[in-house]
Amino acid sequence: MRLIKSRIHYWSSSKFANWIRGVDKPYALEWGQWNKWQQEQRDKRPFRYWLSDTVLNKLQDILYFPLDLYYTFKIYIRNRYIDKVQYLHTGLEPGQYYDLDHRILYGLFNELVDFVELELSLSMKHDTAKKYKFVRGRCQEAQDDYFRWAVHLKHQGRLTEQAKASRTIKELYEWWKHIRPKRKEPYDDPAFGDIDDILDNKKFKKKKQLYKKAYDLEKEYDDEDTKMLIQLIMVRNHLWS
Repeated sequence: MRLIKSRIHYWSSSKFANWIRGVDKPYALEWGQWNKWQQEQRDKRPFRYWLSDTVLNKLQDILYFPLDLYYTFKIYIRNRYIDKVQYLHTGLEPGQYYDLDHRILYGLFNELVDFVELELSLSMKHDTAKKYKFVRGRCQEAQDDYFRWAVHLKHQGRLTEQAKASRTIKELYEWWKHIRPKRKEPYDDPAFGDIDDILDNKKFKKKKQLYKKAYDLEKEYDDEDTKMLIQLIMVRNHLWS
């Protein structure tokens, strides 16, 4: 079992560490830029960087070890028996059968909803200037603040890859949560119930037209689902917090 470190504030990111290092540690950088920044600090001020980013972290690990051990077991029990994070949560009605294509779509997008509402919003807890109110781990204000920050991240005047991915994640979340549920059901047209007599030629033609229209709409929905699912897979590597 890997030891989980329950850190909100790292000593290496404190004001004291910045004073030792001689330069402020960036709040956020792109994935590849962190390695570059760390190497620059090692080259410019190796001893001060070692003190601020190695020694302080080691000291914190030693002092926090009992809490880390407790937190590790606590999270394991919760993950294993309560949240059951080893499973995809589809949100579909229990006891009913759903084909695999349906389970894949609902499983991935409902996990996206939980990722946005639980993990991304939780990442804003570091902001001590705001008193977010979380209900069952979710907070709309924190979630909105995260996206307001993430979608505008720039490096040398250009949007970062994280910002681009965050925009896609936000669009996919809004589509699944608010846009898709408002779809009109293809076969809900009341006219279907008025044309059951296939012996009547006019009614038969009308029924055929209605079914064609419903089929086309169903195909349009299916294509849209596939398109959105592909976009979700394309940002898969950015779905971590």
